[in-house]
Amino acid sequence: MKRKVFYLTLFLFIWLLFKNYSLVLSTTIDAVDLWLYKVFPYLFIMIIVNDLLLQADFASFFKTSYFYVFFMSILSGTPTSAFITKELLQKGNISEKDANFILIFTYFCNPLFLFSFFQLLFQNTFISIKLMLIHYFSNALLLFYYKRFIHSSTIHKHKINLNLSSSISKGMTTTTMVLGVIVFYMVLSNIILASVPLNSTLESLFKGFLEVTQGLNNIATINVTSKLKEMIALAFISFGGLSIHTQILCILENTSLKYSFFLKGRILGTILALSMYMILCSLG
Repeated sequence: MKRKVFYLTLFLFIWLLFKNYSLVLSTTIDAVDLWLYKVFPYLFIMIIVNDLLLQADFASFFKTSYFYVFFMSILSGTPTSAFITKELLQKGNISEKDANFILIFTYFCNPLFLFSFFQLLFQNTFISIKLMLIHYFSNALLLFYYKRFIHSSTIHKHKINLNLSSSISKGMTTTTMVLGVIVFYMVLSNIILASVPLNSTLESLFKGFLEVTQGLNNIATINVTSKLKEMIALAFISFGGLSIHTQILCILENTSLKYSFFLKGRILGTILALSMYMILCSLG
C-alpha cells in the first residue's frame, strides 16, 4: 500500500512538473540565483576554512569538542555545523554519542545572511539584533542542558596534514548538494501553491516550513501585526525548514549519526525561542 501511494505521489509530482513547466523553469532560475549570490559565496569558503582548521588540528586548542563546534557554528552557520561534527567523528576526535548530542544545539543561521534579511524585512536594527540574540541564546540554553550527557569530549592532538584540494572538493560537494535541495523545495512549494492557492498568511507559513528564505521573503506581504511577523520569522529560522533538514540528512548520510537528534534540537529550539520572545514582550 505504501509503495502504491509513493508511486502515485511521484507520478502526480511529475505531471505537475510538465503542467507548470514555465513556473518550474523560472523557479529553478530563482533558486540558482539565490544559491549563487546568497549561499555559495559564504558556505563554500567556510567549508574549506573549517576543513583546513580541522586538518591543522585547531580543535585541540579548545577544552571540549562541543564548545569548539558550537563556536565555529555561530561563525559558519548551517549546514557547516553538521559538516564539522561529521568530520570530527570520522577523524576519531569525538565519539558517536557525543556527536549526536552536539547536533542538538549547534544549528545556527548564517549571521550575515540573517542580519541583512531581518533588516530588509523589519527596517529596524533593534528588532534584527533582538531576534538574532534570541536565536543564539536558545541554542546556548540547549548546550548548557545537554553538555552533561557529553562525557568523552576532550579533543586530543593529531598530526597536522594539510590538503587544500581535499578541502575544495568537500566544499564543492557540500555546496552543490545544498543547491539541489534548494531547487527541489522551491520548485515543490511553487507548483503546489499553483495547484492549491492559499491566502497570503498560509502561503507564507507553507513556504517557510519548506524553505526558510522563501518564507522570510513572504512575511512582508502578510497582513498581520509586527509582533506576529517577528514570531513567524523567529519560528522559521529556529526550526530551519525542510530544506535545511534535508541538507543535514544528506551530510549525515553514510555515517552513524542520527538525524533524530537534530530534529529534537530544532523542535526544542523553536519552543525556547518563541517562549523567550513572549517573555520579553510581556516585560515590555
